[in-house]
Amino acid sequence: MHIHIRTLIPEDEIALAFLANNRSIYDNVRDIFPHPYTLDHARAWIDYGRSQPTLNAAITVDNCFAGCVGLIPGQDIHRVSAEIGYWLGEPFWGKGIMTTALDLWVQQIWQTFPEVHRLWAGVFAFNTASMRVLEKVGFEKEAVLKQAMIKNQVLVDEHLYSLRRS
Repeated sequence: MHIHIRTLIPEDEIALAFLANNRSIYDNVRDIFPHPYTLDHARAWIDYGRSQPTLNAAITVDNCFAGCVGLIPGQDIHRVSAEIGYWLGEPFWGKGIMTTALDLWVQQIWQTFPEVHRLWAGVFAFNTASMRVLEKVGFEKEAVLKQAMIKNQVLVDEHLYSLRRS
């Protein structure tokens, strides 16, 4: 199995719309991620991703689109930190793909953004699979922010993870 991080391409449109249109994914990401997820959403995301290829990319498995990774650089005094995000289509879950993809993404970030010293991710308390992925890549839990997020009208604790450049 070959796992790769690459720029989003127009040919990803159908697979992106199909994989992203999944309530289980929506329930574990920010509300800005639409549900239902349509071809129009996919086209808009691909256009955005292609305009900022160092900040958003596709995960591929054996050259097939499987999910996305992203980066939000910090600003001003937080310019040495950046938030990462990721999701993987359900057919690819439970195979170690996300761990490999996230490790590749982290290495790409370190190479592309020499000013970034710290990566961080916030995870819903119920998303233990995502926590395990972060831990396998070397992220450490820094804090639990009580009722810091809301998803589907329910207050949820946020688990903050970080990884510092060695």
